[in-house]
Amino acid sequence: MIRLAVLPGDGVGPEVMEGPTDLLRKLASQKRLELTGPWPIGASSYASTGEGLPDETLRACEEADAIFLGAVGEYPGFSAGHYRTEESLLRLRVHFDFNISVRQVWRGDDPPLTIVRNLLDGAYGGADIREESDGEQPASDLFRLTPQHIEAIVDVATRYLDDTCGLWSVDKANLLATSRLWRKVVERVTTRKGLDCRHLYIDRCAYELVRYDLPNAVIVTEGLFGDILSDLAAGRAGSIALCSSASIHPGEPVNGRCVGLFEPIHGSAPRLVGKNIANPTGAYLGLIAALEWFPATIDLARTLRRALAEALSAEPKTKDIARDGGPFIATKPFAQRVNERFMEALLDNDA
Repeated sequence: MIRLAVLPGDGVGPEVMEGPTDLLRKLASQKRLELTGPWPIGASSYASTGEGLPDETLRACEEADAIFLGAVGEYPGFSAGHYRTEESLLRLRVHFDFNISVRQVWRGDDPPLTIVRNLLDGAYGGADIREESDGEQPASDLFRLTPQHIEAIVDVATRYLDDTCGLWSVDKANLLATSRLWRKVVERVTTRKGLDCRHLYIDRCAYELVRYDLPNAVIVTEGLFGDILSDLAAGRAGSIALCSSASIHPGEPVNGRCVGLFEPIHGSAPRLVGKNIANPTGAYLGLIAALEWFPATIDLARTLRRALAEALSAEPKTKDIARDGGPFIATKPFAQRVNERFMEALLDNDA
């Protein structure tokens, strides 16, 4: 039985996590999974405890199979001062070696667009690769990729392929040495696996994501490229809330039993806090991604994906995707809509 540690976090994090967490509590009561939390993290934790990632939170994450996170970022009414709000998230990535990111953009009734990219390498290396400037001197960032990590990224991407979707590899091989390495390794891995792969430059891929319907594809790319493309694709889908993010460690865990962190891609959105208008779809998509990662909960993920699809197709829509000036459904009732559909389907499946 898998165990999830719930970390609501900052800003709208607790609001968008409330519905999915209620659903998890029901599943835990039925002995379908285990649940711990909520555990403090981020700026809100720093404001109350003086620590962005308290020891109790880190221990709870080590004792869980996966982390379910709301958001880290700005916290209304709190000035972080020297504390960088993203530091707690970066510490989790390093502690558990979450070195690969999987983002999935909602495509309605069609399979999601999946973007697999690196973390803790390339542009996402640590502070030791950066030369800061005082505003007068040059600054620099050392950009390094290893063949081994590129191969691991492609291996993870193939988990998301099926007979209906294509594999796209995105780089800037006409300019960057790291991209020329990227293309060589991707070609080597896909040839060995007998897979077809379409190679695109980052600018051409961005154009196609804007110009045409979102493709039925799995995209593998460098971390910074993937960060930008996933937000662009979410905007094309209609909202930043229509995308999930998974930070994973493939293989055996390096600390405790935790192998992944799952969350919406949006930030803490402090201007929306307390207004009950944030779209919780990203949190539900993050939960779906977590449930899909483990064989024991794949069926639950499929049921939740169908329930979310029904809820999103119903009227009224959430404020971010509703027609301008038209009626919209608030955060809590939308979550209730999803949960009711999920529990009804679960009962039917059990019958």
